[in-house]
Amino acid sequence: MQRVGILRGGVSPEYSISLKTGANVQRALHDAGLEAVDMLLDKDGVLHVRGVPTDLETAKQHVDLVWNALHGAFGEDGQMQSLFEQHGIPYTGSSADVAELAFNKQRAKEEAKALGIDTPPSVLILPEGNESVSEVTQRIYKTMAPPWVLKPLSGGGSVRTYFAFTPLELSQFVDECIANAEPFIAEQYIYGKEAAVGVIDDFRQQSPYALPVVEVQSPSRGILHHDIRAGEEQYARLHGGFSTSEREMLSELAKKLHTHFGAKDYSQSEFIVDQRGKPWFIELDTHPHLTNQAPFLIALEAVGASLQEFVKSIVAKK
Repeated sequence: MQRVGILRGGVSPEYSISLKTGANVQRALHDAGLEAVDMLLDKDGVLHVRGVPTDLETAKQHVDLVWNALHGAFGEDGQMQSLFEQHGIPYTGSSADVAELAFNKQRAKEEAKALGIDTPPSVLILPEGNESVSEVTQRIYKTMAPPWVLKPLSGGGSVRTYFAFTPLELSQFVDECIANAEPFIAEQYIYGKEAAVGVIDDFRQQSPYALPVVEVQSPSRGILHHDIRAGEEQYARLHGGFSTSEREMLSELAKKLHTHFGAKDYSQSEFIVDQRGKPWFIELDTHPHLTNQAPFLIALEAVGASLQEFVKSIVAKK
């Protein structure tokens, strides 16, 4: 029987979401008749296999493959993947290079543009101590009209993603980023509907296979906070308000992005479709959430596929 380690937890703010993704994957693997081995990376970066602290070199004696259920920094930015590769441990998901590329929002935008897919106008801010809060705020304000979407250069799960509707709100975010020397992107807010499209390799005799489009709905002022993604509140709706032609267009774009980035096993692309029906690329997630309310699972269920069928299809290729 194949032994599949489920690596969950991690050192990022998405720790709790990773636990939920890991729990769902573990149940699905067990239901598929595979041996699921619990691997917890705690908040201090200590790895535990079946509850016992250990290291990767020892851990690989207990597993044949690792399902990487980590989210956020260290889990999906290429660092964990690099460690797997150094220790010769097979793992699910994209390679270290691809994960690092997709996790960097500026580089991901550039890759989308190379495919001819528009991304919202933006300004990349690299705080180096030579610009004041006022100067950075003015630079953004003169480049783009409000409102602005403000987010760290690298990250996921809507962690520290904010919407600024006034120069004061903008300056507060800029002040915090400069104080912490944290690179960030200020992006033009696009009025429209947010879409998430999952893509799977070699699924149901198609490669890549695009799952149905899911609308991601923001409950307040267009702000989908990390806490909402981490909770049990429903925030994703199958098809949503998208027309048939818009859904077909988004599916094709997601497949192109998955292939162009070199994503492996599965990914999820997110877009904004504006009021004229034009799509804008937001990000490509190499480790989409597999929690109960997440768009990826909702889309799987919509095509009559269980999480068990999905994880079994991924593991079977390893």
